[in-house]
Amino acid sequence: MDETYSIGQCSKLTGVPVRTLHYYEELGLLNPLRQANGHRVYQIEDMVELQKILSLKALGFSLTQIGELLKLPKFDQSLVETLKLQQQALEVKLVKIKQSLELISRMMAIVQSEDQLEHPLLFSLIRNMNQEDMQREWVANHLSEYTAQTLFDRSAEALKKMDAETVRFSRDVKRLSHGPSNSQEAETVIGAYVNWAMTYIDEKAIDNFRNLDEEQLTQLDQLVEMPLNEKETAWLDKALAHYFSKYMLTEQGELTANAPIITRES
Repeated sequence: MDETYSIGQCSKLTGVPVRTLHYYEELGLLNPLRQANGHRVYQIEDMVELQKILSLKALGFSLTQIGELLKLPKFDQSLVETLKLQQQALEVKLVKIKQSLELISRMMAIVQSEDQLEHPLLFSLIRNMNQEDMQREWVANHLSEYTAQTLFDRSAEALKKMDAETVRFSRDVKRLSHGPSNSQEAETVIGAYVNWAMTYIDEKAIDNFRNLDEEQLTQLDQLVEMPLNEKETAWLDKALAHYFSKYMLTEQGELTANAPIITRES
């Protein structure tokens, strides 16, 4: 008689939990024999089948896919095509996992550097980070590739510094919005913000921004979320308008006053 194993022995030999063996049986992936008393008996063939399941699982196949593959009488060239598709799917997952890990690292850096972080600001940052690929594409298509590169193609540490600047500026606006938009402190904050933002923008981007139509601006609004309420946004608009009217030509100010807002939230 062929050597047989109880479910406990099978679990110990393979490292697969008993509960998982039960689940594989429920799905029809394993079909151990049953003794008269109802106990499962695993034969060598069952152990081999289990190793097939584990091997295909290691390749990233779902249990449903594994069930279909195990029904094949033999593996031929069609398996190569299946493996190629699986490889492509895993590569996409890997990119998404790396992006998630980068986002987590950036959020950890923000939270660790702050005593506390308000919910609206935190989730606004997360939503903007999740849309950075689309934001980059928009900037490259409508402003300039140079601006897209300087804003988005940055090292992890540079992105964390940009995130910290976002938090700092947002809090300054929230605090100052309770007072006049033309105060000396407001001018100082806006001036520092504009000088910082303008380091990422080239002349082509400025010229293109001037020619954006209403539809394109609406697209931008949908891609970029300001972590400010209506009152704070209105205050910022006034503060920017005051700053540019005081220190720059009005026409140039109207253009540039908007451009830093885009880069700031990107």
